[in-house]
Amino acid sequence: MIPTRDPRLDPDARRKAVRRTALWIGGIVLAVYVAFILSGVVGR
Repeated sequence: MIPTRDPRLDPDARRKAVRRTALWIGGIVLAVYVAFILSGVVGR
């Protein structure tokens, strides 16, 4: 039987997952920031 690597234990896979999660969170934060700025500009 061929041993399979557990992705939870693979440092490279974990690094990619953490990076992907961080980019998603950063994108959401940026969208909220832009919406806040635009609401202030449009609200004038």
